[in-house]
Amino acid sequence: MGDHSLPDFRTCLKFSVTARKSFLCMYRDDVADEKLASPMPSACDIQLKTTIGEMYPAAGMRVTIMNSTTESLDSLATTHIQDFEIVIIPDVNSLSRPDQAKLVRVMRESEISSERAQSGRIFIGVIHWSNQTPPSSATKDGDDASKPTAKTRVFLPACIHIDGWLKHKFWFACAPPHLNFDSFSESSISTRATNNTEATKEEEQESADKRSVGVDEEANLDDVFVGTNVKRYILDIMVHLRTHRLTYNAKAGGVYTNSLDDVILLSRLISLHSGKMFVAPSHVKEASMWYFPMHLELVRRSSMDSSLLYGSDPNLVDEMLEKLGKIKFEEVNEFENPLFLESLVVKNVIGKVVPPV
Repeated sequence: MGDHSLPDFRTCLKFSVTARKSFLCMYRDDVADEKLASPMPSACDIQLKTTIGEMYPAAGMRVTIMNSTTESLDSLATTHIQDFEIVIIPDVNSLSRPDQAKLVRVMRESEISSERAQSGRIFIGVIHWSNQTPPSSATKDGDDASKPTAKTRVFLPACIHIDGWLKHKFWFACAPPHLNFDSFSESSISTRATNNTEATKEEEQESADKRSVGVDEEANLDDVFVGTNVKRYILDIMVHLRTHRLTYNAKAGGVYTNSLDDVILLSRLISLHSGKMFVAPSHVKEASMWYFPMHLELVRRSSMDSSLLYGSDPNLVDEMLEKLGKIKFEEVNEFENPLFLESLVVKNVIGKVVPPV
């Protein structure tokens, strides 16, 4: 993973299955809105399902794509979890607030059942995003008076529109799997499933090795040592993110209390993945770049900036946000990361906080 690139899907899936955590998958929106609202699974949902099947063939893992949101949520709430299940949620941003509340309850119940038994359920939420042209604060001739004024105009629009109490149920956001997007259909899934059954012994052995790695990581996860100075380092990063110039201080920058436990867990997975039995500051830095960008709440308009309480000029704040919006627009296209500005804030904080020696 680069400094400002999204984590890859396969590593995120491997970590999430081991930790029993849900995550988001960011797809650039090249599909029409009416197609996204269709009850049939879209190509990206089928792509995710196929990738999961390739990573965990014959592993007793069930993959479900939610078709009708309300009916699927009701079904999940009443279905007893017998095997490990991965639920793909198409277009999470389109969920209504009642459906979001229902999904939070289902995810909470799934977490409780995962702690009690080997079976469990995680969710992969699909986020469709597009790089919108940043608005300008300059007033032009012929502008409609009904348009929002500069004080309420959003210069840094968010790509994740769900409420915070649902967003924090997801662990982090990742890039989509690198597969042929146009070749996926319902028939291709059955064809690939048939091909998987005819795999060679070498491929079967390789997949068995991958599964054994995941089991070993889960078994040894608690054995990875995390020192008190490392925990303090994570807390320092959290405090600096909450008070950063670009984070929305009224919501603590989006850094909530469970962030400490989540970053420690992710740091343990990263350290174990790299062959270490202890968490080093470098593992914490990488975990922070994975975890925090999705959760951060940035200042998106001048009225959200706390410096106005101390005499800052709203017009100057608008100019600053407008310039940041232009930079974000250019860099998002380069890195294919809608959370570029959030990752830049995290990197800035990591550069300021002194790691333990």
